[in-house]
Amino acid sequence: MKVVRLIAFFAVFALVGAACGDDDTDTTAPTGGGEIEVVWIRGADHPEGIAFLEVLAQFTAETGIQVNYQGLGDDLPTILSTRVQGGDPPDVAVLAQPGLLKDLVARGAAKPVSQTVIDGMAANFAPVWSDLATVDGTLYGVYFKAGNKSLVFYDVQVFDDLAITPPTTWDEWIAVSQTLADNGYTALAVAGADGWTLSDWFENVYVRTAGQEKYVQLTNHEIPWTDQSVVDALAVMAELVANPDFVLGGRDGALQTNFVASITAVFATADAVVVEGPGDIAGIAKEEAGAEVGTDLDFFPFPSIDGSPPAVLGGGDVAVALTDNPGAMALLEFLTTPAAVETWAAAGGFTSPNQNLDLSLYPDELSRAVAEGLVNAEVFVFDLSDLVPSAFGGTAGAGIWGGLQNWLQNPDNVAAVLAQIEAEAEAAMAE
Repeated sequence: MKVVRLIAFFAVFALVGAACGDDDTDTTAPTGGGEIEVVWIRGADHPEGIAFLEVLAQFTAETGIQVNYQGLGDDLPTILSTRVQGGDPPDVAVLAQPGLLKDLVARGAAKPVSQTVIDGMAANFAPVWSDLATVDGTLYGVYFKAGNKSLVFYDVQVFDDLAITPPTTWDEWIAVSQTLADNGYTALAVAGADGWTLSDWFENVYVRTAGQEKYVQLTNHEIPWTDQSVVDALAVMAELVANPDFVLGGRDGALQTNFVASITAVFATADAVVVEGPGDIAGIAKEEAGAEVGTDLDFFPFPSIDGSPPAVLGGGDVAVALTDNPGAMALLEFLTTPAAVETWAAAGGFTSPNQNLDLSLYPDELSRAVAEGLVNAEVFVFDLSDLVPSAFGGTAGAGIWGGLQNWLQNPDNVAAVLAQIEAEAEAAMAE
C-alpha cells in the first residue's frame, strides 16, 4: 500500500494566524502543527486519490497539520478492523459503508463529533446526511462526498452514428444493445472484478423490479436473500450483464475488468460503448482518456423496468475520527465547509452533498445536474451493500460482492449462490 505524507508547507503562516485568533472561538481545530493519519479506499495514484490528496494539502496549508495518507483499496474494512482490534487505529478513516460506521461505533472505536461539526453539518447539508452518520442519536462523521449510482454513460459518437436514442426502459436498453451488437460493437463494459459494481447493478435492478418496500426489507434482512424477488431480479439483470453477446470479454472478461478499466474500455480504447456506474465516471473518463461531456460522452438515467417509477441509488463517503488526536476532529470540521471541496468539484468526477457549494463550480452540465439532484434530495435510496455490516456488504470476495461474482461466473447456479449469500447474511446479522 502507498503512504503519502503531506508536508505543512504553510506551517509558519498558520502559526501566525493562530497567534492572532480569538481565544474563545468555538472550534477544536488546532493550527500550527500536529500530524494525523488518514485512510481511504483510493490509492495515491488513483484519480480520486489524487484529488483527495489536494483536499488534504489544502487542510495542511490552512492548519499546519501534516497528513499521512494511505489508500487501502477494497481491503480497508479488514485492515481497519485489525488495526482497531490491535489498538492502533488511524486518526481518521473515510468509509464508503454506513454499516462499517455502525460496526466501529459498536466497538467503541468511533469518536462523536465536536459541536463545530454538528453546526457545520446543520448549516451546509440536508438532514439526511447527518442522519446517515448518526448512531443511537449521536453524530459520528461527515459525508463530504456523495454519488448518484443510477447513471449509464455512453460513447456519443457511436450513438450518433447509429442514430440511437438513449433508452428509457429496460426493454429499450436491451434493444439498443442488440443494435450495437448487430453493427459490430460490443455494447457494454462490466467491471465484475470489483464486487461493488455488481452490487450496484443488482441494487438498481432490484429496486425497480421488487420496489422500495422490498428493498428496505432485504436491507434489514426481513426477507431472505433466497426470496423469489431476488431470483427474479437476477434473471432480469442477466439479460444484460450476463449476456456474452453484449458484454466485453463475456462473463470471464467482465470478471477480469476493474472499475477504471471498464471506463477506459469505452472512452479510451473504444472496445465497448456503454458503462453503468456513479457520476464520477465522467471525471475518470476525462482524466484517463480526455473524454469531454457532451462531445465524447453523455449519460441517461438507469431505465425503468416494467413501468417502475424513477429511482436513484445513492452512495457516499463519510469521514470518521477514530482517535482523540485534535487534528482528527479538525479535519472533520474542515470537511463540513464548502471551501474544502471547491477544487475537487471544479476538477470534475466528484459530487458534494454540501448545499452551499456553488453549483457553478462544477465543470459541466452533467456534474451540475447530478449535484443539484443530490443536494436537494431529502430522501433517496442508499446503497444496500453499504447499509449492512461491512463483513457482508463491503468485503472483497465475500458476502454480496463475492456472491454476485460467483453468480456472474455461473448464472445458472443462482439457487446455490443465493443460499451462500443468505448464510453469510445470517452470520453477519447475528454478530
